[in-house]
Amino acid sequence: MKRSIVRYVVSMICAVVLVSYVCCAVAQTAAGQNAGVKTPGVIRVGVAMPSLQMGPAPAVVGASEGVREAVMKYLAGPSFEIVPLTAQLPVLLEAEGRQKECDFVIYSALSATQTGGSKLGFLKSASRMSSVIPMVGAVHGVAGAIAAGTAAANMLTGVAAAASMIKAKSDVSFEYRLLAGGSSVPLLSDIVKTRATRDGEDVISALVEKTAGAVVNTILSKK
Repeated sequence: MKRSIVRYVVSMICAVVLVSYVCCAVAQTAAGQNAGVKTPGVIRVGVAMPSLQMGPAPAVVGASEGVREAVMKYLAGPSFEIVPLTAQLPVLLEAEGRQKECDFVIYSALSATQTGGSKLGFLKSASRMSSVIPMVGAVHGVAGAIAAGTAAANMLTGVAAAASMIKAKSDVSFEYRLLAGGSSVPLLSDIVKTRATRDGEDVISALVEKTAGAVVNTILSKK
């Protein structure tokens, strides 16, 4: 009985994460189409969807969107207008950047390499997480299972979705490239790294913050 509940909760988590991603993608596509003409004096920065190499789909799908949201939040400021780019192929991303009048475009990739310690897969991580979600241990009926799944999904939002797939002693790398609009030569490229000390540790936010700082300084130096 307990295993069935856990499987149901995990399936609910995956479903909610996927639905959330689709909704965000649709909303951001509409926002991008309505970006309009740039405000004079404001720098428009396009952010491509980060590539994630750290877990199974659909978990990675939702996590990738969460990482991009973090990048966009760290870059937000009075001198910048941050817009998401929806294209996947490089040539189409370049075209979309021009269409949306982006002065700069950011490409990024997040990866985690297991170097030792526990080897919990995403489903096992979700099962362990169920022990800290109210009602999961004693849930009865579909209503209780749905409530538990919703609570778990809320925990797996934003960067937390990606962090949930990080294992203790994993080497986490965030690679990024900053290109001027219409150029194929990076103005800035680097890889920032760290090591997680425990399962699910959010080391991603610090990497994104460091990246955003370097990106902003480079952009401002070009003004």
